[in-house]
Amino acid sequence: MTTLSTVRGREALACSTVFTTLATVLVAVRIYTRAFMVKQMGSDDYAILVALAFSWGFYGLFVGEVYHGMGADYDIIPHKTYIIQMLCFWASVPIYQTSLITTKMSILLQYRRVFSTTPRMRLACNLLIGFLAIYGTWTIISAWANCVPLRKFWDPSVPGFCFNKEALWFSNSAIHILTDLLILIYPMPVIRSLQLPSRQKFALMGVFALGGFVVITSILRLKSLLVISNSNDPTHDNVGAAEWSAIECNVAIICAALPSTRALLSKLLPHIFSTRSNGYRSRTRPSRTGRSALTGTHTNVQASVIGGRGLEDTVYDLENLSPTGSSYDGFSKEQESKAALKGIKVTTFVTQESVSTPADNNDSGSTKDLVHTHRESF
Repeated sequence: MTTLSTVRGREALACSTVFTTLATVLVAVRIYTRAFMVKQMGSDDYAILVALAFSWGFYGLFVGEVYHGMGADYDIIPHKTYIIQMLCFWASVPIYQTSLITTKMSILLQYRRVFSTTPRMRLACNLLIGFLAIYGTWTIISAWANCVPLRKFWDPSVPGFCFNKEALWFSNSAIHILTDLLILIYPMPVIRSLQLPSRQKFALMGVFALGGFVVITSILRLKSLLVISNSNDPTHDNVGAAEWSAIECNVAIICAALPSTRALLSKLLPHIFSTRSNGYRSRTRPSRTGRSALTGTHTNVQASVIGGRGLEDTVYDLENLSPTGSSYDGFSKEQESKAALKGIKVTTFVTQESVSTPADNNDSGSTKDLVHTHRESF
């Protein structure tokens, strides 16, 4: 590395380091949760790993730009250093696009898994995945072959042709914001139709609404794109665009990873992330006492129920959520009954005392039979 770096460049790099590290930690937590706790890795988990790998590729090129003069005026940068910086800039754009597109694919694949019993949701996800595949291919190719010949991107003196950067970058950003909004809105109608208490519906909506942060960062990035697209000094003006690009792709990864980390967070911090007030619920039925007029039998019945998870506690696992009135509700009646009783202990105490009367036994007042019955069922 050269020692040519600026304060602005190092500050942008520090910001990128923080967000890339945070994204890495959350993806690691997600993979641990899915692979070792839930033991159900899916295509969405592998997609987020690919997105993170490209995010680190973008970070490596960011480092190359910073230590080759990003943030400095063009006039004070040696020509060879400028060429290396522009090469890093050129390579970083398609890598940034790949990371962002793959993250969106991961979110949509997660939707397909979570709402697996909702045909319309699966169809909508498949359509948007197909669109992103086509659009993503275009953005990557157009970013890589922005100029013909390629060398013209970092050496304007070379004869050739380049796409209008302002039109290309802003059109791509507009489509990114549109797809972000679609991904944000997609699950809301399905969640509203779920047979859940209002509090849990709003909580689920909040989980899926995390993508709103990606929309915010995409909009904030537009200003930096306007600056660099109209710039005559890209080495000085590229700092903002590079920084916001790093923030955007890593915030997208963070938002995609967070919902799948709940199982681990609930285990580590049950009082904060658990969907129930405590691990078990208990209910004791009032004792019932009766006496037979003919036999003089006294019967006392007392039952208690100590239970674990009910169906309402499964909603945040984000598995097979089904709307009201769908052809398949995710659980049959029998499965509902079994799931509701899972982990429940039922204890019944029955005490019966039979006391003879004078008509039955000449030994008046004596106890003929005393029967204690204790039964436990699970």
